[in-house]
Amino acid sequence: MLGNNSYVPGSRGLGALLRRWAMSRSSGSARPTRGLTSSLGAARALVRLACSFISVKLTAVYLGPTGLALIAQFNNFMTLCQSIVISGLETAVARLAAEYNDDHERRNRLLRTAATVGVGLGVPTALAVVVASPLLASWLLQEEAYSWVFVVGAFSILAAIANAVLMAAFSARGDILRVVASNILATIVGVIVFAPASVHWGVAGGLYASSGIYVISLLISLVVLYGSPLIKYKEFVGKFDLAEGKRIASFYPMLIVHSVTAPLSLILIRSHVASVLSLESAGWWQACWRLSETYLMVVMLSVTTQYMVRLGEAANSPRRLRSEMGKTLLLAAGGTCVLAAAIFLLRTLIVRMLFSSAFLPVADYMGLQLIGDVLKMIGIIMGYVLVATVRSRWYIAIEIIVPGIFIGMVHVLGGQLGVNGVTTAYVISGAAHCLLSLVALRDLVFVQEGKNASQ
Repeated sequence: MLGNNSYVPGSRGLGALLRRWAMSRSSGSARPTRGLTSSLGAARALVRLACSFISVKLTAVYLGPTGLALIAQFNNFMTLCQSIVISGLETAVARLAAEYNDDHERRNRLLRTAATVGVGLGVPTALAVVVASPLLASWLLQEEAYSWVFVVGAFSILAAIANAVLMAAFSARGDILRVVASNILATIVGVIVFAPASVHWGVAGGLYASSGIYVISLLISLVVLYGSPLIKYKEFVGKFDLAEGKRIASFYPMLIVHSVTAPLSLILIRSHVASVLSLESAGWWQACWRLSETYLMVVMLSVTTQYMVRLGEAANSPRRLRSEMGKTLLLAAGGTCVLAAAIFLLRTLIVRMLFSSAFLPVADYMGLQLIGDVLKMIGIIMGYVLVATVRSRWYIAIEIIVPGIFIGMVHVLGGQLGVNGVTTAYVISGAAHCLLSLVALRDLVFVQEGKNASQ
């Protein structure tokens, strides 16, 4: 199923902004104009949004709350496995390939090394998934018969890694048109594959389609990118370079924490809800979460374009940083509040339109969920400042503590309050995110104007 539960190379919010910022600081990068990048990004976002609505509706109508929960569990697990390898590798390739733009030999060493790292990390990960497939099927999908889905998923992990490296390399070289075209085609074909599979074969069809989409995406990318004059596929073949390997490894610590904790926390929460309440309740909560993901993606795309670049440009001026953060916070929090209020007022109609009558209880859970969304958006915007100012320890700590609070409070409140307990835990974790970010940025937020008048 498409949407934020699936991995689309080059599309994740934090990773994408990190790459923009890193590439903007590299000299000699053959980057396209800002207007072209924004227009192509908007086109890709619109296609993804439309396809996300279609896939959600199909899942709701033909698979129901239980199917929605199972598909989400599988997709989050796939994201988790891919992120272990992709998070640092993709960003490193985008950043370093831009830096080596005019140094053909060094760029070749980077691409060869990146391909070797991808294989070296991806193959063991895929083998582990194959070996553990019966256990994973019993745990995540509550039925060992689905173990073959994870075997297919193991091959998809390798396909996703290869696709991510290709996308990052071609993006860094400035071939944005081909990259966006590949992403759009993969998104559309993904829906075309997912729809009939879900209709004809139910949950099993949806699971196999969700897994196969990654292989299809790689095949589309190979065809679309083949004719590019900027990079040839033979540049990815060759010996491992130790120096480039160390540079790639340096990108992992901060990114992998975010990439792993997000899907893992959702898997654990959904599993707890399914075991303590029911799989249907897990599906209702997943519907709340998907609705939040969709409209928050719209806010993010509207507000944070070039945000990390502007933070990078103001990195040495606390006053400018605070001003940039304040303006973006106002826009992001304000936009989220407006959309959240509209969704709350129209929640019953929206649930009927996006899902089906089986999801009507979702309307009762949306109030707290929407409050949590506003807090989450504030925390995200402040998190970008932590990245831009290289406050790695604070960022990593927050990325671990906040999901921990979310999971812990779900265990405390879920059994007592049901799905409302889960949304209450979401609000509490969002408040903790904002508070911790404020503490981490206290020297910036509460900076005295007199001390920085000269900056």
